[in-house]
Amino acid sequence: MTVAERSFYRHLVIVAALFLLLLVFGSIGYRVLEGWSWTDGLYMTVITISTVGFGETRPLSPPGRIFTGAMIVMGVGATAYTFSTLADYIVAGEFRRILRRKRMQNRIGKFNGHFIVCGYGRVGAQVVKELRGSNTKLVVIETQTSLRVELENLGVIPIEGNATEDSVLIRAGIGKASGICCCLPNDSDNVYVALTARALNPNLTIISRANSHESEHKLQIAGADHVINPYVTSGHRMARQLLHPNIVEFMDVVMQRGEVNILIEDIRVSDESALRDQTIAAIEIRKKIGANILAVRRSENRIFVNPGVDFLLQAGDALIALGTLDQLDLLATAANDQSATERHAQTRKNPANLTGRQL
Repeated sequence: MTVAERSFYRHLVIVAALFLLLLVFGSIGYRVLEGWSWTDGLYMTVITISTVGFGETRPLSPPGRIFTGAMIVMGVGATAYTFSTLADYIVAGEFRRILRRKRMQNRIGKFNGHFIVCGYGRVGAQVVKELRGSNTKLVVIETQTSLRVELENLGVIPIEGNATEDSVLIRAGIGKASGICCCLPNDSDNVYVALTARALNPNLTIISRANSHESEHKLQIAGADHVINPYVTSGHRMARQLLHPNIVEFMDVVMQRGEVNILIEDIRVSDESALRDQTIAAIEIRKKIGANILAVRRSENRIFVNPGVDFLLQAGDALIALGTLDQLDLLATAANDQSATERHAQTRKNPANLTGRQL
């Protein structure tokens, strides 16, 4: 719950407590001053502080009239305070913001297998751009409220708060998320987020940025599955550009423009797949489907690069395959990978997202 929400609810509690106090005070006053029953005293208190204009329940003594006048003043004051409080929140937009947060929280509650990005800086913005191209459900945690409109326009659900707080991660649906990206500029914050996220969801895939080599090991100990140093990555990229300019230019310019619809996909072999316990030569993937298997990743995190024709596929293998959308769709069907098939169906509905997963 945000500070604004806590303030709003605190004011509502104060208003409710104020009216309850007036009801108790008025009932006791009429019983003591007039000797009325609790029912008559409560009824008289209600019609007095509400100023509905009904007649007196019974004739009042002079002290009773003075007490009734005081109750009217207090009732009018309490009513004015209530309306001013509500008007302040409505005019200031707090009430609308609270309702909007509730709607977003309800949407997040229906998510399952979504991704969370912590921090919408230069790195986080690029991560969001890439993930949006894959039709994934995305939640971004950001402290700057000024970025909310921009994120909403991108179709992303923003969560205002500090990602290092457990309550904020829980609001982002960390328990049902499939992956989280720690893009905070401070390495110590990323370590804390990774540690907390791993504790809240042991099956979560955690990817984090690191600004120094020393932090990479700490992040891995904290539970990060993959640690990426943007400075090392950019340096490696610049060196590859110098050594192999034609290849890098082809990958970046030609394919990113959508002139060649070639993709690399991660397709998993299921227990019910026809590819299970078959060699690459036996299933003739290149001949029958047209896709190329670049590598195979085993469940124990062993990676087999450029597997030979005698390589035996097993259930749970992740095939890193290269091909067109149709070819990869056929391979996903043969592997009985429902998630990959759904991704391809979404891509066909929105071809603009194809670029996001190209080489």
